[in-house]
Amino acid sequence: MNKHNLLIIIFAFAIACSLFSCNEKKDDQKSKAETVDKKDDPSTQLVNVPDSDTLTKIYDYSVTGTFDNGATRVVKFYDKKDTTQLKYEKHYYPNGSICIEGPLDSDGLRDGRWMAWYDCGKIWSEGDYTHGLRNGENKVYYVNGQVQYNKKYVNDTAEGNWTFYLDDGTEAMRVVYEKGKVVKQEQLISADSLRNLSR
Repeated sequence: MNKHNLLIIIFAFAIACSLFSCNEKKDDQKSKAETVDKKDDPSTQLVNVPDSDTLTKIYDYSVTGTFDNGATRVVKFYDKKDTTQLKYEKHYYPNGSICIEGPLDSDGLRDGRWMAWYDCGKIWSEGDYTHGLRNGENKVYYVNGQVQYNKKYVNDTAEGNWTFYLDDGTEAMRVVYEKGKVVKQEQLISADSLRNLSR
């Protein structure tokens, strides 16, 4: 197995470990595909969106999915003057924690800064979109808050310098992309350190 494949496997393993490292109890129930619209049922309460959420004051909203336990799965926010225009979207975990959120453009595509969190509430990733495509710098974090990697996109294609880190902040690898293809790769830690990362 060559170094490049080994690095990819080890970083994939590190990402998987990060996903499961939160100590919150997980709800194993499957989500329902039912839709509850605030406009159709004014008595509907948003389980996970507190009255203090400023978005509920600026936008109309609807719950577009719930989990079997009744917790809100997806909330979509609409322009109050034109409820056909989506403006923002939030997804939740079954335990009520925010999963991912961000603004939408007039076509309902991601547009602007989107944020994602682990189910224990710690930040997982942040990145910018333009009309549904990743653009600019994106960051992914370990559950301990340390940056896992910085990456850059141009119209949803890997571009420029990507930097990968160990969970203690040690810079592990640099990769340079041009139009989605790796043109340069530099391993900054020893193979032993990479093996230790996979344990």
